[in-house]
Amino acid sequence: MPEILINRPIEDELVDSYLLYSMSVIVGRAIPDVRDGLKPVQRRILYGMYELGLTHNSPTKKSARIVGEVMGKYHPHGDAPVYDALVRMAQPFTMRYPLIEGQGNFGSIDRDPPAAMRYTEARLTRLAEEMLEDIDKNTVNMVDNFDGTLKEPEVLPSKVPNLIINGASGIAVGMATSIPPHNLSETVDALVYLIDHPEASVEELMQFIKGPDFPTGGIVVNGSELKNVYEEGRGRIVVRGKVHVEEGKRLKRIVITEIPYGVSKAGLIEQIAKLVKDDDSLPVRNIRDESDKRGLRVVIEIPKDTNEDIIINNLYKRTALQDYFNVQMLVIDKNKRPRLMNLKGLLEAFLEHRFEVIRRRAEYEYEKFTKRAHVVEGLLKAARAIGVVVDIVRNSKDVESARNSLMETLEISEEQAKAILDMRLSRLTSLEIENLQNEYSDLVKKISEVKEILEKDEKVREIMKKEFLYLKERYGDPRRTEITDEELRYDVEELIVEEDVVITLSHKGYLKSTPLNSYRSQRRGGKGITVSKLSEDDEVEFVVVTKNTSSTLFITNFGKAYVLKNYQIETTGRNTRGKHISAFLNLEDTERIVALVPLNGKGKDLVIVTKSGKIKRTSLEEFENATSNRGVRAIRIEPGDEIVSARVSTSEKETLVVATKLGMIIRFPVSDVRRMGRNAAGVQAIKLQPGDEVVSMDVVPSEEGEILTVTEKGFGKRTPVQLYRVQKRGGTGLRNISDVNKTGHVVAVRYVKGDEEIVVVTRNGMMIRMPVSEIGVIGRVTKGVKLIELGDDTISKVAVVKD
Repeated sequence: MPEILINRPIEDELVDSYLLYSMSVIVGRAIPDVRDGLKPVQRRILYGMYELGLTHNSPTKKSARIVGEVMGKYHPHGDAPVYDALVRMAQPFTMRYPLIEGQGNFGSIDRDPPAAMRYTEARLTRLAEEMLEDIDKNTVNMVDNFDGTLKEPEVLPSKVPNLIINGASGIAVGMATSIPPHNLSETVDALVYLIDHPEASVEELMQFIKGPDFPTGGIVVNGSELKNVYEEGRGRIVVRGKVHVEEGKRLKRIVITEIPYGVSKAGLIEQIAKLVKDDDSLPVRNIRDESDKRGLRVVIEIPKDTNEDIIINNLYKRTALQDYFNVQMLVIDKNKRPRLMNLKGLLEAFLEHRFEVIRRRAEYEYEKFTKRAHVVEGLLKAARAIGVVVDIVRNSKDVESARNSLMETLEISEEQAKAILDMRLSRLTSLEIENLQNEYSDLVKKISEVKEILEKDEKVREIMKKEFLYLKERYGDPRRTEITDEELRYDVEELIVEEDVVITLSHKGYLKSTPLNSYRSQRRGGKGITVSKLSEDDEVEFVVVTKNTSSTLFITNFGKAYVLKNYQIETTGRNTRGKHISAFLNLEDTERIVALVPLNGKGKDLVIVTKSGKIKRTSLEEFENATSNRGVRAIRIEPGDEIVSARVSTSEKETLVVATKLGMIIRFPVSDVRRMGRNAAGVQAIKLQPGDEVVSMDVVPSEEGEILTVTEKGFGKRTPVQLYRVQKRGGTGLRNISDVNKTGHVVAVRYVKGDEEIVVVTRNGMMIRMPVSEIGVIGRVTKGVKLIELGDDTISKVAVVKD
């Protein structure tokens, strides 16, 4: 073949050749497709693993085997970039929702390199399989691989909004992309809303997608700027690590538990060490990495009298503890062109892709079902004229003549005739004929359903919403990254170091807050330690274990409710009595506290029970106006009655247990107590025997776990929840304590799971803290075991400490 020489200026050739190279890098390597959120190498890895059968429930295979498969069939490049892409898709600190499950060393947040591919193994995650589902149903275009010997998908049919939830980053020629990850549940809510409201603005969509949700957590501190970022498709997000302070005997500890996305933990520690070395004004005594399998933990020790806010502000300002994520939502659209899109554009492109996938799947299934129905129809015709069929077959000289005779006699198609001739004689039994009739009916129904999908776009949208909501239910999880504004850092609540506290209130009204770690955990049978230094004629009446950053609801004998921020309660040592309640709440002269309810923001309803067995449920929203200065009505109390317990309920699926002092107990659904207004008096929870009264109530969220019962003489027991059958509200209940004369009256019942601790307080101000697991699990009609040595003292209150 003769050579062809073209004379051309080199500058023109360079421009054209470099342009071709640039587009190849942009489209074929660095920028993700807007539809499935994948770069070509990622898509080929997932498809290659799918072809190898590496599903989430199959054995893992060597990474080298996977890399070889992908390189040899689909990706004619080096093994290093293929393995790097595989590793990143398996790293939980890189991917918000990993697509590959790795076995072995796949690197770390310290940027340690992964083990060589010959050592590690991998398989697809269940979520990745959702991206590949229906790929064999002609839902996407299949294109030639690099040498034309195989087919590979142009894009995955993904029902998962991968680009939004996992984000992307890549540097091409003259352009780059950087898309932050987001929360799956929030993204699904936004997609469903956009399906129902196609004209929705970015601001409306941000009702659901609050902001980025990084796998490493952290805090976005410029939340007010996110609207502009999502509208323009570009901008800057400021991310801080999460820090809290722990008090020691001699030192304070600044503890870092989350770091900005993409920051190396080891690199951050080096930065902090260098900062401390170069700046003598920062009195840091020690820096330790205490991270383990339970999570990240970097400890910075400082003198006890040091203002930790100064140190923390320096860390934010001068190290990567505060970092920046530059957003550039550049993607490859369905026409293979690079485009900068905003948040709505990304969501719309994904919905458009998913709409097409569902329609193509329906077309495939329509054709498949129609063909099969046609064949089954022919088989049924043959079954109804079996004598004629047998005669035709017996008298035909060959297959072709038999087929032609069947077609002419039964008026069937060639395909039907072929199926009849291929049919085994066993298919002619009455049972098999019935199966064919059932199959035909089922096929007719399926054809009708699929035809409706093809004819009605609204049906496609319904399927999309159903699939998205399934993803949310199956894979949704809580947000990891907090969204705030920089201006909030000066708010008093932002400066509070969160910790567990024990809030106690005495009979005479002395209120105080004490750090929970002031009380060491003891074994069952211990004597306890002093919880409060009270006068001889005073006793601890209420105790709750909560967070100092939360609030507590105080309910009075007047039936009014007040809300007090826990950090407003003076934090003191164990051996002090605290301040009088009148210093915190604006109570009337004869008004006193009868119930304390910790509020953690998770509840929906306040449930109150009285001594006479009256119970009521009121939405917590009705107490939003309650403050420490102004109380609101919580319940109308009848003369001679009083509140004995109040709890927060989160779901109508929960149940309630109500216990009496003489050892009776009743369990009934929360839904049996209808929601009432704040001024209602309630309904009857339990029918009381003469001389008996209600002493305790708790919410039971599930059938798993136990009911903890504690009596005034120090006896306690755990009994499986299932042993307390659910009854109708208002009955007499079941026997819970076998001998109250020996155990003393019941003081409290609490729902526990076994991994908590309990705080038991006596009337003389002693307290013991012990693991719930040390209390035996025994039957319902029993007296329990000894929890605490009391002497002449008795137990007054019990609180549960939850993680």
